[in-house]
Amino acid sequence: MKITAAILVIVATLTLAEEEKGIIRAPIIRNPRQGNALEVARKRYQSMQKRAEYNAPLYNDQGSQYLINVDIGTPSQTFAVTLDTGSADLWVPSTGCPASNCPFTRFNSAKSSTFKTLNKSFGIQYGIGSVNGTYATDKVTVGGATVQNQQFGLASITEDILQPNPSSGGPGSGAPETSSNNTSSNEIEANGILGMGYPSLTQANSQGEGAYNPFVFNLASQGIIQNPIFSIFLNSISKPGWAGEIIFGGIDQSKFEGDLTYLPVASLTTKTPTGRPSSRNATNSGYYYWMVYGQGLGVTNSDMGENPAWTLREVGAYILDTGTTLTYLPTSVATDIVAAFAGPNNFALDRQSGVFIVDCATANSPARFELVMSTSAKVSANPVILSVPAKELVIPVDSNSADTASTCMFGIAPLGGSGGIGANMYLIGDSVLRSSYMVFDMGQHRIGLASAKGIGGMVYMNGTNTPSQPSTENDPNDSNSAISIQRNLVLSMSALMITALAMISL
Repeated sequence: MKITAAILVIVATLTLAEEEKGIIRAPIIRNPRQGNALEVARKRYQSMQKRAEYNAPLYNDQGSQYLINVDIGTPSQTFAVTLDTGSADLWVPSTGCPASNCPFTRFNSAKSSTFKTLNKSFGIQYGIGSVNGTYATDKVTVGGATVQNQQFGLASITEDILQPNPSSGGPGSGAPETSSNNTSSNEIEANGILGMGYPSLTQANSQGEGAYNPFVFNLASQGIIQNPIFSIFLNSISKPGWAGEIIFGGIDQSKFEGDLTYLPVASLTTKTPTGRPSSRNATNSGYYYWMVYGQGLGVTNSDMGENPAWTLREVGAYILDTGTTLTYLPTSVATDIVAAFAGPNNFALDRQSGVFIVDCATANSPARFELVMSTSAKVSANPVILSVPAKELVIPVDSNSADTASTCMFGIAPLGGSGGIGANMYLIGDSVLRSSYMVFDMGQHRIGLASAKGIGGMVYMNGTNTPSQPSTENDPNDSNSAISIQRNLVLSMSALMITALAMISL
C-alpha cells in the first residue's frame, strides 16, 4: 500500500462514474505532472439503489499509485485516496490531525449528520509510514455505490504518508475538495487509503477487536451489487490522468484480450493463543490478502545473453497489491532480472531508496518478465503465466515518458525491510499488475486474470514455458527461508500490520 510512491491509491469518482444497469464503474487516473518518483522512493521505502454494477475512474499518479474518489458523510466530503488491494481499512485524515501531518482536505465530523464515533482506536504501520486515529461509521459512496454506516478510520496523526509535493516525497497534486469529476491533474493529492482486502485483514481484527466488513465486502453482503466481484484495469504506465477503472459488481470485456483465467485465493492459517485455528468470521476464514499460489518466475526473450528462471522449492504466495508501486523479490533474483533487461553494466542500486536505476532505453528491451502461478496449493503442471513487457517495468523519474526521461527506475526491486511480509511470500506491485486485467471474486475466493488491452502483457497457460526444475541455485529463497503455505504458513497478527509499502508514502 502506498500513498506517496510505493503504494497505490485508487480514487473513485462519482460524477465521472458511468451508470450501467447493474454495474458501477470508477476511472483510475495517472498524474501527468513531472513529479520525482525517485525522491518519493527515498522519502520512504447515492442511495442504496441496487444495481448490477457501479464504476469509478482511477487516477494514475505518475505510475506510483492509483487514486479513487471516495465520498464520506451527509452532505458528502470528497477524498482522493489510494486504491489498495494489499490492505483492508478505509481511512482519511480528520480535522483533529495537525495540518503539518495532514496537509490536505480533512474530514469534519461535525458537518456530517450521519456520523457516529465508535470510540475505538486504530493504528497501522506501513513500512516506513504510519497512521493512528479512531474508528467511526458514516455513509460512504464510491462510484455511485453507497454503504450506510460503513466503518472507517479517522486519522489524528500520520507519519511519512501524506506529503504535499511529489518532488519531495509526496503523493499527488491536490485533493479535490468539492467536485469528484475534476480531471485536472493539478488538483489531485493522495489523501487516505481505500483498502480492498478481506475482513480478517482489517486493523480492528489484528487488534483483537474482531473483523468488520470493508466497503467492497459490504457492497456484496448487503446486495448493493448483484455479483460479489470487483474488477480493476490500471492501464499502461504511459497513460496519464483518469486512465484506469474499477467496476464493482461486474467486468468490462472491452478492457482485456482473450479469456479470463481464474486462480484460487491462497488462504492463510491463524492460530489463537491456545494454538487452535481461529474460527472467527468463518465465511472468510483463512483469507486475508488477495494473493495467489506462486511456483516460479523468470525472464524470457532477453538480448543480454541470459534468460534467468527460478522455481520455488515449495509453492509460495504472490500478493497482488495495487497499493505498492514496485514488485519486490530476493536481492540476487532482482539483480539477475534487471541485468537481463538492462545489461550487466547499465543499472545501479540507489541505496537511499533501495531501487534499481536503469538506462531509460531499457524500456525498448525485447525481454519479458514472467510470473508463474499455480492453479492450486500444489505445483501445477500447467501453471498460469503473467508476462510483462519491458516498457511497463521502466518507470521515468524526471519525465512522463521513458523516451524523454534522463533517469528511470526499474519496476522490480531487491527485497528489503519494507518489501515483503514473510518467507516465500512476495509483493507483486503495479509494475507487474498493470499488464493484467484483474477480477477479484469475493464469493468464490478466486482471482481472474487476462491480458490488459493495449498494454502488451500476456496471460496464458503453458506448461512448457515454466521455469526449470527446482535447484539450489535457482531457488529464489535463501537456503533456509522457504516455507510451504499449505504445510505450515502461519500468519501472525504482527505480520498483518506490515502490508508493505514499497517506495512509499503509503
